[in-house]
Amino acid sequence: MKSTSILELMTADHSKILKLLHDVEKSGGLELVSLMKVFDTFEWELEKHIFTEEKAIFTSYNPKNIVEGYKMIPELIQQHNDILNRLRVMRKELLWNRPVQFHEFTELITAHKIFEEVSLYPKLDQELTDQQKQEIIKKIREIVS
Repeated sequence: MKSTSILELMTADHSKILKLLHDVEKSGGLELVSLMKVFDTFEWELEKHIFTEEKAIFTSYNPKNIVEGYKMIPELIQQHNDILNRLRVMRKELLWNRPVQFHEFTELITAHKIFEEVSLYPKLDQELTDQQKQEIIKKIREIVS
């Protein structure tokens, strides 16, 4: 059965991203080409996830209470920028065979995930009309599959 909840779809995507990050961490002993193949998959899925939020969700969100509704968006964009910057650093560290701070990155991703799953997605599922939700869910499915 297809999900009718933004929370369900995006939580499943969060789980996929965390699993892929774990795969990268476990791949540390592989030769560089194999390691980077695993990393590329993780990076692609994470970038798609962030794109989905910023282009499919944030641009479609019209909160009833504009001040409260839009208050979290700048914080989320800042978190996304931080995640993407750290992702680029991680790529360089892997390529140069330097130690990667997986624990710190996992903590960052997990904190971001929890914030979205507790504050953002339930709010969207509650405040949006069924038509608005279906439009967002359609966009999510086009990008994150």
